[in-house]
Amino acid sequence: FRLIMASGFVVESVAAIVKDVVDKNLHYEVYDQGKIPSLTQSILTSTIEQLRDSNPNYKYIVNCSILQKGQAASGLHTQSSCLWDTKTDGSYTLRWENRHLHCILTVFGVINTDIVSVSM
Repeated sequence: FRLIMASGFVVESVAAIVKDVVDKNLHYEVYDQGKIPSLTQSILTSTIEQLRDSNPNYKYIVNCSILQKGQAASGLHTQSSCLWDTKTDGSYTLRWENRHLHCILTVFGVINTDIVSVSM
């Protein structure tokens, strides 16, 4: 057990990582149903790895949805709710798009109390 003071979920840091990962993976992509599983897996893996490297004191949950734009597209409403410590835990949602697709990526960060002592 390590004693580490929790600094809280830093939305700006998470947002920068998420935006960079999504842009690098999707910037020039068109919607191709066959490529979506590998694109989402790449986005999820890169996001988790970079978040872990940035702040290993957190457990992360990442959800990624990619939708086709245009006449064939349909509506989507998504919502989440969490019961957690608002002083340390947090979330960030990125809504991203290019000419061909939409991407919604949500990160939930929960302090890892196995390695961090929460004392705010």
